[in-house]
Amino acid sequence: MGKHVKTEFGAFASLNYLKEINKMFSYKSKLDLYSNYLERPKNIDLYWTNLINMKLTKYLTVTYSLDMIYDDDARLFGPNNTSPATQIKSMLGLGFLVKF
Repeated sequence: MGKHVKTEFGAFASLNYLKEINKMFSYKSKLDLYSNYLERPKNIDLYWTNLINMKLTKYLTVTYSLDMIYDDDARLFGPNNTSPATQIKSMLGLGFLVKF
């Protein structure tokens, strides 16, 4: 059996942002963009992650995460599961900090 090798040639950009509002609150964001010049170069893949950290007390923290992905090659949506769409993941976490 032969192996199928997919050739890609394109551009990739990554943008990072970090803002510490104060010792209790911070925001971090990362945006990755990719365009394959050999196959549909106008369709740009997008991966965007956002993270908010909040320290509520000396021992308690809250983290909120929001991730968004758009990849034209991931055709999992629509009536026949053949359409691309934005995928979203949202997560809320509660942490308890203890020093040993």
